[in-house]
Amino acid sequence: MDNLIDTRLQDVMQVCRNGHVITDLLHTYPDRGLSHCDRCGTVTLDRCATCGLEIPGAVHVPGLIPVGRSQPPEFCSACGAPFPWSRKAEPAAVSDPLASLERLLRRLPRIIRQLRSRHGNRTPFLVSDERDLEDLLRALLPIHFDDIRPESRTPSYAAGTRTDFRLKPEGIVLTIKRAPSRDGERQLAKQLQEDVAFYEREGTCKTLVGFIHDPEGILREPTQLELMWSKPQDRLELRCIIAG
Repeated sequence: MDNLIDTRLQDVMQVCRNGHVITDLLHTYPDRGLSHCDRCGTVTLDRCATCGLEIPGAVHVPGLIPVGRSQPPEFCSACGAPFPWSRKAEPAAVSDPLASLERLLRRLPRIIRQLRSRHGNRTPFLVSDERDLEDLLRALLPIHFDDIRPESRTPSYAAGTRTDFRLKPEGIVLTIKRAPSRDGERQLAKQLQEDVAFYEREGTCKTLVGFIHDPEGILREPTQLELMWSKPQDRLELRCIIAG
């Protein structure tokens, strides 16, 4: 019976809650496993949450490397429970707009680097200041959001007007900054304080997202700064995202 597959060789599949397959050879290559998806950031799982049966993966054949990835099952073969990514499952959760915005902002530096290389002799798109960042985000935000309202204001720390982006249905305002070359941490802390005060007076913002572009790596310990600056204020939530 040469055509029969020995089920003992079948490995285990790891999938994120949105259905992205991380690996279908989790036991053979445990180092390929991830706690969170590298494409959408959601939590991963390798077994049915209802009965605990492991998700069947690929058949490992020593010496052969499988081409492509298997598709995850929509229902558990043991208890019939739907997996979170099943099209027939009840909606597990409403899409998190703040998480979508954060993923976009954290990937923005990659987009900027790609835009430096263009076909032929065309002028590369270079991001050198906040205006360039505003233009780029004006083009990219409609990927995830429908109602985007650019709002101009002139904070005391800026020489001219700045454009923030209000995502009105979500109650989110995005303000954009570039890390200054000198005394960056102190300057940015003061700017964020002024931004918070402005939108707390304005009264309709639930979450203020301060995006700081730091391509030169000026800010030391950016993760610690994010944690320090991201916290509830009197009338809104401040979320700081630093990416370079």
